[in-house]
Amino acid sequence: MKEKLVVHTCCGVCMSYPRTILEDYDSIFYFYNPNIYPIEEYKRRRDEFINYADSLGIKTYVEEEDNDVSNWYDDIKGFENEPEKGARCSICFKHRIKRAFEYAKNINAKYVTTVMTVSPHKNSKVIEMIGNSLADEYKEIQYLHFDFKKKDGFKKTNIIANNAGLYRQHYCGCEFSIRS
Repeated sequence: MKEKLVVHTCCGVCMSYPRTILEDYDSIFYFYNPNIYPIEEYKRRRDEFINYADSLGIKTYVEEEDNDVSNWYDDIKGFENEPEKGARCSICFKHRIKRAFEYAKNINAKYVTTVMTVSPHKNSKVIEMIGNSLADEYKEIQYLHFDFKKKDGFKKTNIIANNAGLYRQHYCGCEFSIRS
């Protein structure tokens, strides 16, 4: 019997390659992203994720952030002007991955991971430290660290996403990452 793995997912593009190497687990791709701004962008990414996952028969759970966007803003308050890969991003990663741990706890999953490490714009070591610290907090759940960008993972992601015709966003997600 395969162990349950909650895979925090930020968008269809970023899940496109990681899903192919998580077949040893009973994976549930979990969409939780209160950081995505504006709401139209959030809906576009959410819907693209749902449609892509449905087309592949992948198990998903979408947690709507209607009541949590303000909590996300509270968490990053004072860090709005941080550069990408700075403290704001680390806080954001923790906010979202922690919710994946909560979901994993609710469904008795043994593991949590995130597809965010497929991006060359995300610091995999920081994400790993956050995941491990949350695993220490949620003792019954382990964080499985995959640096999905390794072994040409980002290139493979782009090929799969392009072949599937997936919408590709031009910024991470929050209003502070839109800067040109």
